[in-house]
Amino acid sequence: MKTLVATVLRNAKDNDIYCFARRVTERDMALIRSESRETLEAMGFEFIRLISLDVEGVKGYAIFYPGHPDEMSRALRKLN
Repeated sequence: MKTLVATVLRNAKDNDIYCFARRVTERDMALIRSESRETLEAMGFEFIRLISLDVEGVKGYAIFYPGHPDEMSRALRKLN
């Protein structure tokens, strides 16, 4: 089971704009934003690049966790 955690799009100023899934808590969102991509990948998170067939130059990715959101929260808490 994979859980969609968030989708991230990069704006023209190269800032990431996160859209988190409803089941992700505020605390988990803050931890995910503060950690590097490499650290999250080591924890099992998957990053899948997003493309658009209608609009060129879309930069973004989706973040998935291979498990239940409760498992993800426990793994993030162990990180700190």
